[in-house]
Amino acid sequence: MTAVSTYQPDAIDIAIMTALEGDIRRPAQTLSDTVGASPITVRRRIERLLAQSVISLAPLVDLHAAGYPNLLLIGINVEHISPFDVALAIAALPAALTVNVVLGRHDIELVAALPSREGVSTFLTETLPRIAGIARVTPAMALDVWKFRRGYQAHSADDVPREHRLLDTVDRRIVASLRQNARKSNRAVAAEIGASESAVRSRIKRMQHTRQISFEYLQVLRDGPMSAAFVGIDVHGGSGRSVCRALALIPEVSFVATTLGRHDLICALNVTQVEQLTGLLHEKVVPIDGVKSTAPSHCLQQIAHQSELGLIL
Repeated sequence: MTAVSTYQPDAIDIAIMTALEGDIRRPAQTLSDTVGASPITVRRRIERLLAQSVISLAPLVDLHAAGYPNLLLIGINVEHISPFDVALAIAALPAALTVNVVLGRHDIELVAALPSREGVSTFLTETLPRIAGIARVTPAMALDVWKFRRGYQAHSADDVPREHRLLDTVDRRIVASLRQNARKSNRAVAAEIGASESAVRSRIKRMQHTRQISFEYLQVLRDGPMSAAFVGIDVHGGSGRSVCRALALIPEVSFVATTLGRHDLICALNVTQVEQLTGLLHEKVVPIDGVKSTAPSHCLQQIAHQSELGLIL
């Protein structure tokens, strides 16, 4: 289950977290100038926020670069057992990225990443069915992802197909070194992995340029109560792209993808209060030209979520 810190960030902590958004490796002096505290205070505050599990400073690694190009969004129905128990068992699977117990057509919503189509088949036909209590699995495979967190796909007529480059052994060692704290210096990373500082610097720069990793996302592990929902959307013929484009522009929408399977599209909504979900769905999503029907699954409890793998658009 996702950990929740009891530490209460004060105004300086919040200012530092705000300043880290967009670049979690931003120098302490720059942060100091922004928040009005000394560099030493900034460093100590960041260390405390990490120690108290308020934030994570791990780089985001692209799923394709990590070798997991197949993203599945799976609705699961449970029988004869608590869905919370089933969700805990699912969360233990290496492929599971996010596991939510939900209210809707399904009991559990699972986001999973697999390395191959063969792996997808094995996961759906062998791995999941072995878990006691699973009555039905309704999968969808993400095809074209239009939004992930704050990232957007341009999807213009001039788009050039992106070449996905896998992280090599040295790249992976650098990422592993930065996982606990992406603010670790290049010199410290170089000493840890046995490489030169210049090599580490150039590889980090290249991985950012090729969108294999990103330092844009500050993961706040404790950010007040959140309400979330996955929404399956079916559209009228030929309107998929325009609906995706409109959804991606909604700030509360954190994920949009066309899918093969249960719906034409699936998106994720995130708000601070459950009452906002209904308004968001019926005032911003349903009225989009081309939307035929929606099937929301409101998250009752997030059992697992990892933020280190994602899609860098």
